Amino acid sequence: MGDLCLFWNDILVSKHKTNSKLTYDYYKKKSDIFIIDGMKRGSNISFIKQQSLFFVQVFGNRRINKEKVSSRDHVFFLYSILFLIKIGIYDEDDFVFLCSKKRRKCRS
Repeated sequence: MGDLCLFWNDILVSKHKTNSKLTYDYYKKKSDIFIIDGMKRGSNISFIKQQSLFFVQVFGNRRINKEKVSSRDHVFFLYSILFLIKIGIYDEDDFVFLCSKKRRKCRS
């Protein structure tokens, strides 16, 4: 159906497919589960926030510098961004854009 596009410093750094099952809400729930798993392993919210901010910075800079990143890093970036948006550190409009794959013909 489209893509979930993630930006860092106004540059597209990651894309994730969306469809009827992989919706934006699906990715938000997966991010919540990721954070809850970290807390179950003994990390507190403050530590997770600090690590997420650091990871987002490193990942964003690596993508801007055209360095190689793994698909797993793309997923961690998505989860980190969604977590930081949820706790109010980042504004969703600055990082996330949902793109539709449907192209429409222009009529004159």
